[in-house]
This record gives sequence, C-alpha cells and structure tokens, in this order.
Amino acid sequence: MLNKPKALHTFRHGALIFVAAAALLAACAPGISPEQVQMQVQTGVAETVQAQNSLASAVALTVTAMAPVVTPTTPPTVIPLAIPSLTPVIPIATVTPFVASSGGGGGSSGNVPDYACSFVEIKPLVNVFKPTDYIDIVWIVTNTGKKTWASGLDLDFLSGTRFSPYNGEQLPALKSGERVTISFEGNAPSEPGYYEMKFKVQGGLCYPFIDIQVIKPPGSNP
Repeated sequence: MLNKPKALHTFRHGALIFVAAAALLAACAPGISPEQVQMQVQTGVAETVQAQNSLASAVALTVTAMAPVVTPTTPPTVIPLAIPSLTPVIPIATVTPFVASSGGGGGSSGNVPDYACSFVEIKPLVNVFKPTDYIDIVWIVTNTGKKTWASGLDLDFLSGTRFSPYNGEQLPALKSGERVTISFEGNAPSEPGYYEMKFKVQGGLCYPFIDIQVIKPPGSNP
C-alpha cells in the first residue's frame, strides 16, 4: 500500500487551525453577530473542503503516474504450414476401336497404278452393338491413283449381311489425292453374331466394308 502524501496531512491540519481561528475571532471581534460569524465559518469550511478535494485529485493523478507500466506480452508468431494439394486421379474410360483395313488398289511409291482408291472408316467408333442398335456409318474414300476419276463411278453393295438399306451411289470426279465422304445409317441385326457388309468401287479399285459384333446384354433372355 502507498502512504498518504505529507502535503495532504499538512493541509488537513491547516484546515482545523483555520476553523479554530475563525471561532476565536468571532468571540473577540466586537460588533459581529453570531450569525455572521457562523456564515464566515461555513464559507471558510466550504472553501477548505473544495481545496482539499482538488488536492486529493492531484495526489491520485500523481499516484497513477508513478505506477509501473506493464508492457504487453507479444503474442507468438504463427507460421502456417504449407500442405501440398493432391491432384485427383480421374479414370479414363477406354473403348475398343474398330480398325478398318483399306481395300485394293495402290502400291509402292515407285509403282502407283493409274486408277486406285483406299477408304478409312470414321464411324462407328466401336464395332460391338446390342441387337437392333442404331449404327451411324461414315467412310472417306480417296483417289490413290495417278489419274483423275470421271464423275459417275459406282459404289455398290457387294456381299455380306445387309443391315442397312443403303445400296450405294455414284462418286464424283476426283483428282489424284482428292477424297469424298460417304455416310449412311443402319441397324444391328437382332441375333448375336459377327456380321460384315462389303461394297465395291466400280472396277475393283477398292472395297469399303464394315464388320460388327452383336451381343445380348447381361441378364437378357437367351
């Protein structure tokens, strides 16, 4: 505990002397009524109390200023840990592509015939279907010979199972290296098995074809 300052104790002692002196003055002074003396004493006491309160406030501020300053503790620095992110592995669905072989025609670079062709099957992308499945068929036929074809060269059905109503068409004129796209639709046969449908470019220049496998889904009636 802090001791009370000496100045405050001396001030209170002086206030008591002031009150005693006022009382003595009232007893000795001629012509002053007791009421006037009492008012002077009350005024002096009030001023003394006010001065005493002001001195007490000053002492309190001094005590506060003399109190030790508490330095706040610096919180520890938090260093976040870097957690590497993991890239999810996305499974890639694979399908068995149908690889179409080219037909006749062509030859080595030193023995290119005058008239020949080749074909590439673009659709279907797979050759396995369920019974009666829809089939979208797209071929690209290329003039691989040295000479230009005249327009009207026939592409006709040749052999196999006809699982499309397409019967063929006449091809446009093609210069060497030019190509034409042939597209038509069909449906897989209703019974399981292996099926082929083959066409021929007039003169046997090449033989576009499609072969498929038809299987019944698991759980279906045999």
